[in-house]
Amino acid sequence: MKTRDIALISNLTAASVALRLVKHIFIGVMPIINFPIVFSIISGAILGPLNGFLVGALSFIVSDIFLGMGIWTLITSLSCGLIGFLSGLIWYKKNPCSLEILVVSTILILVYDILSSVLLYIPLMPIKEALILGFIGLFIPVMGGTLYAIGPIVEFSSAMIISMLIPRMRGILNG
Repeated sequence: MKTRDIALISNLTAASVALRLVKHIFIGVMPIINFPIVFSIISGAILGPLNGFLVGALSFIVSDIFLGMGIWTLITSLSCGLIGFLSGLIWYKKNPCSLEILVVSTILILVYDILSSVLLYIPLMPIKEALILGFIGLFIPVMGGTLYAIGPIVEFSSAMIISMLIPRMRGILNG
């Protein structure tokens, strides 16, 4: 691993943690943008699959140290890391257009949301019900939720940021 890559992994993880903490301080737990997944996907696309996994996993682990750790930390960090890894497989050393980044990022974040929800529900119910609840919960409040269509809102807002940052960061790093 190059020193530059280690520095970028550290900075992207730190930015993710800081922005997640600031969001929780000023907005609370209401999801608007999923900063760990944003930086995980960006890291995978720019630095490769393994580095995308590291940023995704570390972002949730470190920020949950401050916000409260639990079994969800394991699930969210591994799920986020997986998405960072997948983004690296899809885009590392490629030059996709912003529209492709927007669409694929939205799908990747949808996969993350469903996967992490299902894994959290599995101990509480059968797998079939966990899958249904994990998907439905993106659109209507379930298991104590209060917001409607919050899944697509978070997925799209996070994907918008990703589609703007990947081309800019590639330009900076390659220029």
